[in-house]
Amino acid sequence: MNVDATRIDLCGLGVAAAAELLARGEISAVALTEAYLGRIKALDRKLNSYIAVTENLARTAAVESDARRKAGRTLGPLDGVPIALKDNIDVAGVATTGGIGARRKHVAESDAFVTAKLKAAGAVILGKLNMHEGAHGATTANEAFGYCYNPYSEGFTPGGSSGGSGAAVAAGLCAGALGSDTLGSIRIPSSFCGISGIKPTQGLVSVRGVLPLAFSLDHVGPMAPRVADLAVMLQALAGVDFDDPLSLAPPNSFSFNLDDTKSLAGLRIGRLTDIAVRAGDALDPDVAAGYDKALNVLKSLGATIVDVTLEGFDHNKVRSRAMLIIEADLAVIHADDLERDPGGFTPGFREGVDYGRQQSAPKLAAAFEMLREVKPVAAKLFANVDAIVTPATPCTAFSFKQPMPKTLTAFTAFANYAGAPSVSVPMGLSKAGLPMGLLFTARPWADITALRMAAAYEAAANWNLRPKGF
Repeated sequence: MNVDATRIDLCGLGVAAAAELLARGEISAVALTEAYLGRIKALDRKLNSYIAVTENLARTAAVESDARRKAGRTLGPLDGVPIALKDNIDVAGVATTGGIGARRKHVAESDAFVTAKLKAAGAVILGKLNMHEGAHGATTANEAFGYCYNPYSEGFTPGGSSGGSGAAVAAGLCAGALGSDTLGSIRIPSSFCGISGIKPTQGLVSVRGVLPLAFSLDHVGPMAPRVADLAVMLQALAGVDFDDPLSLAPPNSFSFNLDDTKSLAGLRIGRLTDIAVRAGDALDPDVAAGYDKALNVLKSLGATIVDVTLEGFDHNKVRSRAMLIIEADLAVIHADDLERDPGGFTPGFREGVDYGRQQSAPKLAAAFEMLREVKPVAAKLFANVDAIVTPATPCTAFSFKQPMPKTLTAFTAFANYAGAPSVSVPMGLSKAGLPMGLLFTARPWADITALRMAAAYEAAANWNLRPKGF
C-alpha cells in the first residue's frame, strides 16, 4: 500500500475519509500514523497541543491494525485511525495529568471506558492533549505544561478546557480527538478553532476513568474536522457502562445514521431571540451577522425557524451555582494531591478549591435545586422545536492578554444542565480571520437530530476552514 504523497493529504483527511481509504486499501495505518507523528514533531512546537506523544503505543497499534486488515479481521471503521485524547482521560501505563503539575507521575493503571472503546475499535492512540488546569477554565493557559495556542492566531487562546484537542484537530495533528465538557469545554474550543465537536446526551458516553471536574455535569465527546467524523467516533464511544452511575442505555429508536442530511424539511429549529442580552458586551458583531446568515441557510434547507426564549433560565444565576458545585467537587477530587503537593497547583486553582470547601450543605443543596430546574425549561422548549440554534460562543478567540468574557458559556452551558446533546460546527471566519461556531442543541437522546442539522448546514455552507501554516 504505497501512498502517493502528492495525491493524498494524509493529515487533512479527518476520521471518516481516513477510514474509507483504509478500508479500500489505498493507505495503511502505519503510513497514516507516521504522517501524524512526523507532523506533530514538526509543527506542535508552535501550538503546544500535546502534553505527551505515545509514539511506541501508536506504532504498535498501527502495525497490528494493518495485520488485522490483511487477515480480513478489521474491527470497524476506526481501525487504524489516529486519535488523540485530552489528558484527563486514562490510558493504561501513561500519566493522566489533568493539566495539573502535581499529577505528573499519576500513571493510569487501566484504560478509561472511552479509551477501551477506542482500542476495541482499532483506533491508534497518538498521545495526550494539553488542557486547562484540572479542566477548571476555558483558555488552556496552562502554567504547568505551557500555554496551548490557537493555530489561527499567534498568542491567542484555542479555548478550553479541551484547548489541546481543538488546536490539534484544527492543525491536522490528529484525525480526531476526545475532549470533556462540563459547561462548554468541547464546544468552545471547537468554535474557536474552526472544527466540529459534540457534547453527547448525558449517559450516552461513560465518563469512568476521566478525571472529573464536576460529578454531575461532566460529559466526554469527540472533536474532529467534520460532522461525519463525529458520528463515526460517537458510535464507537457509546455504550452502557455498569460501573458508571450516570451511564444509561439509549432508547430503542436511537440511531447514528447520518445519511439523510440534504434537507431539513419538516424540522422546527428554534431561533433564540435574545442572544444579545445573554451574550452581553461579549457579543461580536461578526458572530451576530454570521448567526443571521446561518439561519437563512437553514431556512433554505427547508427548516421552519421558530422564535424561542429560554423563559425561566437565567444563565448568570445558574452559572454561579454551577461554579459553586464544581469547586466543591474539586475539593473532594483533588484532596489527596492538594495535601501532598499544594505547590503543584496554581494559586487560582487553590483559591477555587478553598471556596468550594467553605460552602455549607444548605447552600450546595440550593445550588443543585437551581440546576435541576433547568430540565423543565428544556422540556417545554423541546416540546415545540426539534432543536435550538445559537452561536456556539458570543465572541471569537482572544489574546491571552485579554480577560475571558464572563458570558463565554452563555450558549453552551444550558445543554450540560439539561443533559442534552449539543453540536458546534464552523460558521465561517470573522473579518479578522478567526473561526466562529454555530451550535445545535436538541432534546436528550436526539443526538442524531443535532448531528444531521449540523451536517446539512456544513454541506450547504461549505466553509472547509484550515489555518494558514498548518
